[in-house]
Amino acid sequence: MTAIRRILTLIVLTAAVIGGASVPAWAAFGDSAKVSTTITTTTVAAPASLTITDSCTTTTTTVTQTVSTNPGTGAATTTYYNSTTSSAVSGSNVQSTTSSTVAGPGPLETTTTTVTKNTMLSVSVSWPASGSRGVSGYLVNAHLSDGTVFPMAQNAAGALSTSQTVDADNLAYQPRLSVTTLTSYGWTAQSAISGYISC
Repeated sequence: MTAIRRILTLIVLTAAVIGGASVPAWAAFGDSAKVSTTITTTTVAAPASLTITDSCTTTTTTVTQTVSTNPGTGAATTTYYNSTTSSAVSGSNVQSTTSSTVAGPGPLETTTTTVTKNTMLSVSVSWPASGSRGVSGYLVNAHLSDGTVFPMAQNAAGALSTSQTVDADNLAYQPRLSVTTLTSYGWTAQSAISGYISC
């Protein structure tokens, strides 16, 4: 009986030691499981809207030149020259050059009148500031019908508008505009693309 008691006592003590040693290990594992990880998602806000103003101006240049021709030598001498220019708002792209020559006013003179019309397109765009952090500027792009994206301007963070005047022949590419928010950490966000620019 004494030997049996000793064996039972030894088993109980051994179990107590093993159980006691395992508690801190499980407790440590449980503590580490309670550590939470927070993932922050950053989003960049594009300009909410675009305000675009576009217009065309046609400039007409008229040049009148009178030339006198010496019948003996064939030498031509300009006896009169005049150039006038006028501009008017246009509802379309007008590009043309016409020329006509008439005799006179003198007996050996001819007068040539050349009329040139050229239309320029003026576009301005403005937008509200992005509310995102770290905004470093804005990129204004023109989206053309052939798929090309042409950078129109790049502004600093506080500059919320830009304008440009180009030849109205560019209307053939059916340009549309967008503004992209740029950030100091490299993230960007593009606004919705505008409707077509026109005169």
